[in-house]
Amino acid sequence: MFGYVKINKMDLTFREYEHYRGYYCGLCKYLKNNHGEISRLTLNYDITFLILVLTSLYRPKPIIIEEGCITNPFKKKKKIINEVTEYAASMNVLLAYYKLEDNVNDEKRIKDIIAYNAYKSKLKFAYEKYPDKAEFIKSQLEELNRLENEKNINIDMVSNTFGNLMGEIFVYKNDEYEQQLRNIGFNIGKYIYLLDAYEDLDKDYEKGRYNPFIEYIDKKEELKTRVDKLISISLGLLAQNIDSLNLRVNRNIIDNIVYSGVYLRYKNILDKGCEGNV
Repeated sequence: MFGYVKINKMDLTFREYEHYRGYYCGLCKYLKNNHGEISRLTLNYDITFLILVLTSLYRPKPIIIEEGCITNPFKKKKKIINEVTEYAASMNVLLAYYKLEDNVNDEKRIKDIIAYNAYKSKLKFAYEKYPDKAEFIKSQLEELNRLENEKNINIDMVSNTFGNLMGEIFVYKNDEYEQQLRNIGFNIGKYIYLLDAYEDLDKDYEKGRYNPFIEYIDKKEELKTRVDKLISISLGLLAQNIDSLNLRVNRNIIDNIVYSGVYLRYKNILDKGCEGNV
């Protein structure tokens, strides 16, 4: 359900792109060093956006490293790590663990069971540091699972549940920025859920799995119009709350994601239709 919050690389300068990759690679390095090699398999761009926003707002002191990595050990790449990286890595681990737990309870696929058992030992550090966040993430995924088991097709209800989960993750501190950050996370989460459900509709229908848009299986154009409207609203609210923070650091990169990268990502998926029509 992740990977929908990306940059538009063509509209970034080389320096901006290198900086953006620095946060992504820094998260990858932190996950490996503190949560084990397997945690890197869950690395995603959506959590990198969390690091960008929180770093731009709170401006923690960075540690910048240049070194090779497993994908290209001979070419040095910038890796940026700060206290927000630690928080984001823990949220990444918690999300991955509870999602795997949900998959194991629901579908019982062998690959999920193997990953879940391997991930169990990686949960302790993140849970002990952020127990309230961990319990909230778990409770929202359980609520989402309940709605899905009931085959609930109230798209606002189900997407808002995932929005609430992401809203809590974006709240780094209980301070004057709490509500704006919660709104940013909520609308990111709602966007992710809507687009994921839209993109997976045909595949879910063929496999007899739950999808909140199942009633639109033979009304694709009507669904496309509805999803376009719902996502446009969420992205508009996301942009409003980003603007209200009056960010200075990394602003061009954040604007690139909010106004270009995310827009192109969802428009491309809507234009090509659901997977079964590609």
